[in-house]
Amino acid sequence: MNTLEVRYTTLRDAFTLFGVLFYIQVIGFFFGLADVANLDVAEKDLEGNVVNQICGLITLLVPLFFFIRNKVFISKSFYRNNCFLLVFMLALAVSISWSYDPMLSFKRFVALISVVFFAGFVAYNYSLEKIAFMLGCTLGAAALFGLVFALFRPDIAFIDGGIRDGAFKGIFPEKNAGARINAIAILLLLPMIRQRNPWAIICSIFSLIAIALAQSATAIAMIVAGTASYWYFLTLIRLHVNRSVPAFLGTTIVYVLICFFLYGNYALLLELIGRDSSLTDRTLIWDLLTPLIDAEFLNGYGFGAFWSSPNAEAFINRWGYIGNAHSGYMETLLNGGVIQLTALILMLLESLIKHYRAVMADQSARFHASAMVIIGSFMLTNYVAYVVPNYRSAEFLVFCILALSFRHHHVKRPGLATRPFTPEEGVALEGVPADTMSKEKSKC
Repeated sequence: MNTLEVRYTTLRDAFTLFGVLFYIQVIGFFFGLADVANLDVAEKDLEGNVVNQICGLITLLVPLFFFIRNKVFISKSFYRNNCFLLVFMLALAVSISWSYDPMLSFKRFVALISVVFFAGFVAYNYSLEKIAFMLGCTLGAAALFGLVFALFRPDIAFIDGGIRDGAFKGIFPEKNAGARINAIAILLLLPMIRQRNPWAIICSIFSLIAIALAQSATAIAMIVAGTASYWYFLTLIRLHVNRSVPAFLGTTIVYVLICFFLYGNYALLLELIGRDSSLTDRTLIWDLLTPLIDAEFLNGYGFGAFWSSPNAEAFINRWGYIGNAHSGYMETLLNGGVIQLTALILMLLESLIKHYRAVMADQSARFHASAMVIIGSFMLTNYVAYVVPNYRSAEFLVFCILALSFRHHHVKRPGLATRPFTPEEGVALEGVPADTMSKEKSKC
């Protein structure tokens, strides 16, 4: 009798593809086309979406089972390598206790840890090279799908009316978010583009076309600054400067000084790229939110609870419901005050230092340099957009994948390429089981 054999790697790759498509909002786009709910923007944001909740729980429970079965949570290296990320997650969880809307904060915390768990699953099962190629090409394919869809439904793919009239958003609900993630896709593919990988070049072209149609100055600035930064560190790697700690630190300081110089002249740069100094009224929004932040400066309103709190009513009556402060740092102050903001900054620095040390150790240095540049771009764009910790943002998924690290990962189980997966076999995160190794040795 013939039986259908399903390999473990097939299940793993299928689940990974499902999760990536969900978090880059491809799945949500299709369900959104059939959404006939009569809720306004604020009600939809607070009510949530059943499809998103189900998919989010799947991307939470499957990695959770995977990690528990393979004893990841009892590994000291897991806590040591991801210390400040775990501290930040703890700060989010604790904020539920004083939240103005504890149930809403709890739901959003569960949604956020779903992203983190899925990102951990991806980071553990794939090498950085495969992750960069997979994410970059998937995002490029999503950009292509949006461009093709625009031929049939331009009323959905393009913004109609307002100051952004005619801007392309494709499958993304917000054109700036879509443009930024397409810019990240290009930065992810830079090492493969340098190697003249045809798929990387084609997918990056699709993302570049989408950015041009979106008329996003931020995304263009990200590509220019990111490419220049990657070229800078790649040159240091090719000259083997990264193998000398004093030399690499010195050249990094020079790079940081250049960044500070550019920041000191940001008004001129904004003028060159056609942006006003108010950053499309963002500075005015921040001025209005500042007194509300000062009212709960120490611990905030609870994760995601500010926009449903009584204090937000005055702002909403004037500006309407905008959902977030258009700044990850301002939104974090609203969520958890200075405590949570400190944890966020430490988490960002920890993830940046991880890749910096990997470049100095000359371990896949070209890919770690690209990851380092991307995390640096997140730290900058988080100032003018809600990127980290926005669990609805594809950028946050990319950040979590690049930020999480495990000591014993990317384990290749002998026989997976030739034998189907059976329930008796486990996926070893800390190493291959002894009985499996002994069987393989006996075969040899």
